[in-house]
Amino acid sequence: MKRFQFSRPFWFLVTGSFINRAGNFVLPFFALYLTSRRYLSMSEATLIISLMGLGSLAAGVGGGMLADVLGRRVTILVSLLTSAVLMLALGFAQNISLIVVLAILYKQLSDLAGPAISAAIADMTPRDKLAQAYSLPYWANNLGSAIGPILAGVLAPVSYLLLFVGDALTTCCFGVLIWFGVPETRLSRKVKREQSIERPEYLRITLTDPWLWSYALLGLIFDMVYFQHWTAMPLDMQAHGLGPLVYGSVMAINAVQVVIISLPLTAFFNRHSPNTSLAISALFLGMGMSVFSWWHSYPGYLVGVVIWTVGEILNYPISSAIIASISPKHLRGTYQGVFQTIRALSTVIAPALGGFVLQYLGAPFFWQCCLAAGLLIALGYVVLGNARRRRAAR
Repeated sequence: MKRFQFSRPFWFLVTGSFINRAGNFVLPFFALYLTSRRYLSMSEATLIISLMGLGSLAAGVGGGMLADVLGRRVTILVSLLTSAVLMLALGFAQNISLIVVLAILYKQLSDLAGPAISAAIADMTPRDKLAQAYSLPYWANNLGSAIGPILAGVLAPVSYLLLFVGDALTTCCFGVLIWFGVPETRLSRKVKREQSIERPEYLRITLTDPWLWSYALLGLIFDMVYFQHWTAMPLDMQAHGLGPLVYGSVMAINAVQVVIISLPLTAFFNRHSPNTSLAISALFLGMGMSVFSWWHSYPGYLVGVVIWTVGEILNYPISSAIIASISPKHLRGTYQGVFQTIRALSTVIAPALGGFVLQYLGAPFFWQCCLAAGLLIALGYVVLGNARRRRAAR
């Protein structure tokens, strides 16, 4: 059997994603920029960043539909070029109202590319190689995320404006790679006519698919547990006398672990049922978080992070692959967009919910709830896997 090799356009996408993520200079330092250069209070700065999250929610469905209607390539190019311009405008904006508007628009337009990129990867890849295909840009993005803050930390003391300019330039570099290296992968109108595919009501068909909703809701619960490492985990560490430097060092282990083991780990689990792999990812997530309920020293948090990082590594590429496999070819962008939007709700729900339980019910109970949620998610993936096998048998 001939060994499958990823195409040249696929590698252009992966390389561009890495460059763009390595050049993500502004967002990690945006709160600091707003408070130190625009003299906003911490509450005002975090409010602006929360409002940017609303722009991201709107981008998922919109970007997915545009990818199916206009094409993957056009959607990605529009997203990259407009977000580069908005990033430059943000760097020069001084009026607070204008900064708010530009920040929300930037986040919305920059995230339009996500569903289109996911759909393009599915278009280029055989079904049995989808998990491996999605693991490569996931790995490249994490490698870029490890490099970007270091470069930004060097540039910020010189001038914050350099962060905005550098961010915009790397985004444009991604756009150049798409322009010259990635053709349109969406089904042509001629092929649609030959296959008797009529123009669908995109949202109606997508939103009434029970498989999509089932995987999206499980993904939402998964992310609500996973994103506690942004809020509940540093607060819990602080309560046990461990400061920001310790938290940063623990999270650095997370980034290193993703870069080192994500590709071989995903390749190994690619030989198993996707639903089984997702169930295992949920178990690792829940078990890793539960360590914090009884082990409150630095080694305890380190061990917990190492465990739940395995769940993170398995979940994201494999879940994207499953959505690509259940979506009709002409609706891949819309399916990915809806899936990403539903999962993005976790960024709105998780911080407030985690903070409430942590404060009023206590840390041990909270982290055990994370374990219970992991078990529930794992059960859900097993049930879905059995249901899909019965359906395939019929």
